Amino acid sequence: MLRRDGVVVLDDLVDPARLELCKEEILAHHADIAVPDRSRYFGPYVGRHTIPLRVDRQLADQAILMPKPVAHIATELLDETFKIDSVGLLVAIPGAPDQAVHRDAWLYAKQGVDHLLPPFALAFALPLVSMDKTSGRTAFWRGSHRKPGILPSVDYDLAPTVHPGSAIMWDYRIHHCGLANHGPVPRPVIFSALSRDWWVEIEPPEAKSYRKFQIARSVFDAFSPRWQSRCSRALLVE
Repeated sequence: MLRRDGVVVLDDLVDPARLELCKEEILAHHADIAVPDRSRYFGPYVGRHTIPLRVDRQLADQAILMPKPVAHIATELLDETFKIDSVGLLVAIPGAPDQAVHRDAWLYAKQGVDHLLPPFALAFALPLVSMDKTSGRTAFWRGSHRKPGILPSVDYDLAPTVHPGSAIMWDYRIHHCGLANHGPVPRPVIFSALSRDWWVEIEPPEAKSYRKFQIARSVFDAFSPRWQSRCSRALLVE
């Protein structure tokens, strides 16, 4: 489905109780998630920013960081040498408007051949609150990753409601946008980028202190060789 449509919803992927513990820990360290720190957070869209996360404690649980079905999909579509390129908390604050329709990345924008190629990066989004009509969902134009790089001329055809414990994966080339947050509280989503070993997303220069992937050294040292290879781009922190 992901290969064909460019997006897939993975229902009941993570134990909600374990995810709730992770949410509590993240919010304890980032209590003011609705106020962006432009030196540390990445946020090119109005009402949205990405907060760098430290992979430690609850987030270091491999069943949350990258569940086995996600690793299997990444291996099938990106190769067994795929890397975790980034891990952050994507936040849409109350009142955030619809995003502009966009693709996350594109290799050959001028040549117009990306739609003919296999995927080079996948997004894995694990919401910490329900993504619904109130808090906002993510809208997708299915199959647009297999079309030349022009903006869609019709409305989106998928905007799934996703509850904590379920997740979304999508091809970086698909047209999509985050819909408005009409609710009273922020909408936080753990967002990870998985990529082929030759593709790297550049850290945004405007967020001077932003680090897209950080792991506690003790966590990294305890990982298996396969997991250490997947996380080899991470900044190790004490």
